[in-house]
Amino acid sequence: MTEEERPLEVEETRFRRRLRLTHRTGLWIAVVGAVAVLVYLILLIVENSHRVMVHYVFGTGHTRLIWLIIVCGILGWCWGIATSAIIRRRTRRPR
Repeated sequence: MTEEERPLEVEETRFRRRLRLTHRTGLWIAVVGAVAVLVYLILLIVENSHRVMVHYVFGTGHTRLIWLIIVCGILGWCWGIATSAIIRRRTRRPR
């Protein structure tokens, strides 16, 4: 490339520099947050890995507490989605 073909380097403005550094800081905050959540989940699993007795209406059973927490969480999440869809359907404007 000759000197004429080479693009001119534009000086980075203060706004662009701050935007670039803020974006990088946000990425580091996201990484630290993700690691903290991962450590918390590992500790949750380790602390709740012992077996417990679950009493049903017509019997009892043994299961690990962590599976009980996970299944209840998933069922609660699905229940929340279902009720949200029902409420949204009943309260939307008629066509």
